[in-house]
Amino acid sequence: MPLESPDGRYVYFSYDGQPWQVKTDGGRQQQVEGMPLNASDNAWNPFGTGIYFLASPNNKMEIDVFDLNTKAVRTIFVLDKVTPARMGGLPITDGRWLLFSQMDDSSSDLMLVESWR
Repeated sequence: MPLESPDGRYVYFSYDGQPWQVKTDGGRQQQVEGMPLNASDNAWNPFGTGIYFLASPNNKMEIDVFDLNTKAVRTIFVLDKVTPARMGGLPITDGRWLLFSQMDDSSSDLMLVESWR
């Protein structure tokens, strides 16, 4: 799913499992170099001069930001619980607040229905 930068200058999208960008007024598309992310996960969001994304180094879920100018990655927050991307794991920020989903509990029930005609 394409994502527009907050300043409206770029559109970010996934191509061949990597993040790419193109200017909204046209131009050549280019890969976002140096970003340690598989963009097909769809758990990333551009904001300001960076791209916020979910990462799981050492099987620990965290929210990181990739600075587009310096190409450096900084950890913002280490989560206590799992944040599956399929459940809206996309981190969203307005520069002051950070919003993300978290799975607190997971369960299911097996039901048997007899004579249901």
